Amino acid sequence: MRYVSKPQEVEAIQWRGDNPEEVASFLGGMAYFDVSAPVGGPDDGQHELTIDAGKDGAQGPVPVPVGHWVVRKPGDVTHLWPVDPDHFAHKYEPADQGSSDE
Repeated sequence: MRYVSKPQEVEAIQWRGDNPEEVASFLGGMAYFDVSAPVGGPDDGQHELTIDAGKDGAQGPVPVPVGHWVVRKPGDVTHLWPVDPDHFAHKYEPADQGSSDE
């Protein structure tokens, strides 16, 4: 049998390593930043990110590499998952902003 992925609208933010405040606001407390473990060296301004992945964090702590996206269902800060940037670019495109409630 063959299957086709159902269209799904998501909200997402890209973890750049230097945007912890923006990511923390988006994730609503479901993220951890390790400021003692800089990504590229002690003074690069980038830090490790870990999220509680899955519905209500059921998959437990999952590291999010710099450049990856954190995706959630619209308005749901309890269902998060990391997505590789290549997969994100292939699977998602910007939604029509005219139809959004925001």
